[in-house]
Amino acid sequence: MSSWANNAIISKAKSIYGNFIKPEEYEKISKFKTLPDFVGYLKKHENYQNILKDVKENTIRRGNIESLIKKNSFDQIMRLIKQVHSNDLEFFELNIVQQENEIILTALRTMISEDYDENQGKMPFFFDVHTHIDMALVFKASNLNELLEALEKTPYYDILKPFDTKDNQQILYLDIEHALEDYYYDEAFRRIDQYYRGTLKKDLESVFQTRIELNNIIKIYRLKKFYQAEPARIKSILVTKHSRISDKKFDELTKLKDPDAILKYLSTSEFSRFTSDKDYVYVEYYAGRIQYDIAKKFIYYATDVPKVFLAFVALSEFEIVNLTNIIEGIRYQVDDQKIRQMLIY
Repeated sequence: MSSWANNAIISKAKSIYGNFIKPEEYEKISKFKTLPDFVGYLKKHENYQNILKDVKENTIRRGNIESLIKKNSFDQIMRLIKQVHSNDLEFFELNIVQQENEIILTALRTMISEDYDENQGKMPFFFDVHTHIDMALVFKASNLNELLEALEKTPYYDILKPFDTKDNQQILYLDIEHALEDYYYDEAFRRIDQYYRGTLKKDLESVFQTRIELNNIIKIYRLKKFYQAEPARIKSILVTKHSRISDKKFDELTKLKDPDAILKYLSTSEFSRFTSDKDYVYVEYYAGRIQYDIAKKFIYYATDVPKVFLAFVALSEFEIVNLTNIIEGIRYQVDDQKIRQMLIY
């Protein structure tokens, strides 16, 4: 890729990021008490006015607005990918694999909860032109067996086939999530190894290793805190293949009696260098903040397109999660100060 093309993609990513929601805007949005007020504000926001221009504030459903927010992010990412004309295009298309994973997991959550109207409204109906998954069959699937039909002729068929069941209450969600994560990270490291060398390769691998390790820590925390899961069960669904954390350390973490001690581990581990003076109220926030700070550093200072692209995708995902948390806060009339404690910006 020429230096001109590099600069064009980096400039475009930074330009779009410049239109993301600012901290002072989050302060305002988090105080809204109704969904129409929230949607009305976003309709006027530079980052969302095009995607929401035809939306009626008083009639749109929660799931639909979340889907449009995701579509806006995905469209922006695809615009960046379309500017890549080098042989490493496959690396940038990792985002499609990530989207496919989330589609499958959303379908499974819908089956388990049986809340079809609410959850299917969140399905990315816009994604069908970018995937080999039969999205029409995904929307119709009411059990795992039917979902497998939608996944024929894709790698996901073989991944999910061992978990096949017609009883939605027997779906092994965590095990399937783990299998999909393994596939995604195997693809990430394969593509990095194929297309990059030297410092760039090392930095890209480090981004994914950090993500794996923090997500593992969150899993350990949640399974111990809310389900009192046994160490062996916890270890069975951790992504360990590409992690820098040793088996011995995983054993120590999974055997902690107090789940909140995991926060102490984070504050005294190699991740402590990413911390700030903001009070970390729960482990998910802590882990998210670390990844956010890395992404912010890359978006401002990196000069390699893959690093800037990864940063842009991560920051876009944080904006989606922030807005989704605000929507949920409005739904349950959560105090605005508590909502802001969940936001990462």
